Amino acid sequence: MTEASRFVLLGTGGNFTLQVLQRLIGQSFIPLCYIQSGTSPVSDTPPLSIAQIEIQQPESVLKQLLDNNNIPLYSPSSHTLAALILQQQADYLLVACWPWLLSNDVIQAVSIAALNLHPSLLPAYRGPDPITQQMLLEDHRFGVSLHLLNEYFDQGDIVLQQPLTASGPAPKQLVETMAAEIGAELFMQAVSTQLTPGWQLRKQATV
Repeated sequence: MTEASRFVLLGTGGNFTLQVLQRLIGQSFIPLCYIQSGTSPVSDTPPLSIAQIEIQQPESVLKQLLDNNNIPLYSPSSHTLAALILQQQADYLLVACWPWLLSNDVIQAVSIAALNLHPSLLPAYRGPDPITQQMLLEDHRFGVSLHLLNEYFDQGDIVLQQPLTASGPAPKQLVETMAAEIGAELFMQAVSTQLTPGWQLRKQATV
């Protein structure tokens, strides 16, 4: 990891978070720390479908991955999240599944950009469980969006997007894993192109 790719990773501890972290570590993109969502939200107003998000304790494979790579693990309250990120002196904040809306002081706690990986081709299928939504509608046009965080869920300017192809009616975990791996690649690509040639941000359409 270079000085220009210092980042903090936020996640729920589920499969999507794990797969993103594994792919980043495999490419020597090591986060300064990993922040695990807990019972204290960053916002007083969680999304209506919060129960749909799988939140796990960072045990087994994920915990071992953190330990093996000397990545500090934190689970802060809403009062400490911005301060914790500021303390890391990070360039980027990368969110790989997080159940609450992040406040502006959290978003602004990094020097370059706060980014979210969302497993759909935004603006389609905003919300906490887009892959399940698509499967229920038998829509197999899966994909991943890397977008800037703002004051609304999944509505920030898009930095990069990429569709993914699943052969036949693939199980959710497979699609989620593929989306996470592509998402990690999109983040690394964004970091490498942030200065040259620079990001071509695209505003999302309202749906």
